[in-house]
Amino acid sequence: MTKKTTLLQFFHWYYPDGGKLWQEAAERAEQIAGIGITDLWLPPAYKGASGGYSVGYDSYDLFDLGEFDQKGSRATKYGDKEALALAANRLRDNGVRVIYDVVFNHKLGADEKEQVHVYKADANNRNDINDQGFDALAYTRFTFPGRQGTYSKFIWDYKCFGGVDYVEQPDEKGVFKIANDYGDDGWNDQVGDEKGNYDYLMGADVEFRNPAVTEELKYWARWLMETLPCDGFRLDAAKHIPAWFFKEWADHVRDSAQRDLFIVAEYWSHDLAALQQYIDLVEGKVMLFDVALHLKFHQASKQGDGFDMAQIFTD
Repeated sequence: MTKKTTLLQFFHWYYPDGGKLWQEAAERAEQIAGIGITDLWLPPAYKGASGGYSVGYDSYDLFDLGEFDQKGSRATKYGDKEALALAANRLRDNGVRVIYDVVFNHKLGADEKEQVHVYKADANNRNDINDQGFDALAYTRFTFPGRQGTYSKFIWDYKCFGGVDYVEQPDEKGVFKIANDYGDDGWNDQVGDEKGNYDYLMGADVEFRNPAVTEELKYWARWLMETLPCDGFRLDAAKHIPAWFFKEWADHVRDSAQRDLFIVAEYWSHDLAALQQYIDLVEGKVMLFDVALHLKFHQASKQGDGFDMAQIFTD
C-alpha cells in the first residue's frame, strides 16, 4: 500500500528571532508524528544576507548551516547547526521525513564588488534590453570569508550571475543584464513569461547556463544529504529558474541518494495551463503546489457565505 503524504510547513515569515525553531522541532517531533504528519517542511537552513534575522530567502552561503561567524552571527534565525542536526535526527527517529527549503534563484550580501559590463532592461518587459551597455560596479563576488573554504572552495563571481538590480559608479537601480560568456544571448529560457521573461527576480540572479554553477549546486545537495537526514526538498521560485535545470538536478539528487526523494516546487501561478506546462518540461520529476486551489481557498475565506464551495472542484 502506498504511504499517504501529509506535508506540514513548520515555520512562517514572522517567526520570532532567537534561534528556537530547531529546538522546537526536536521537542515536538513525537507530537508531530502522532497527529499524522509524515513530512516536515523546514525553512531555509543556511545563512542569509541578514544573518540571525534572515527568514532565509536572502540566500548568502548554502554551506553555512549556523556554523560560521558570518553576517553578524553564527546561528541562523532558527538556531545553530548542532540544533538543526538534533531536530532532523529526532524527526527521523519518530518516522517523520525531513524536507529542506532550497533557494537557488539568487544570492544577496556579496562580500566584494566587481567591475562588470551591463545592459539595462525594461523592468516591465525584460526582453527589451538596451543595445548600449556600460561599465559599473556590482555586488557579485561571494568569497565567504567566515567559512574560509570549509566544505567548498567555490568562489561566486560575476560569471555566475545573469543580472543584478543595483550598480554603482554610476549608481543606478533597475534590472541590468550582465555581459558574460553565458548570458550574451539574453535571459534563460524555460522560465515564466511574465514581464516578457521572468528569469530575473531579485539580487544577484544565478546564471544556470554556467556549468560550474550547476555542478556546485549539485555538489551542495550531495553534501547536505551526507551531512543531515534528508528526505526531500521544497524548491523556491521555480518559475524564475529554467525548468531544464531542476529536471537535471532532481535526477542527480535521486541518483546520489539511491532512493526516491520528495521534491515539490513553488511555481506561483494561478494558471493551470502554465503549471501543467512546467510539469511537462520537468517530465513529472518535480511536483508543484496547487496554487490555483490556494486561490480558491483564499476567495472562500474572503467571501464567506457568498462563495460556492462547488467552485473548488470545478474549473
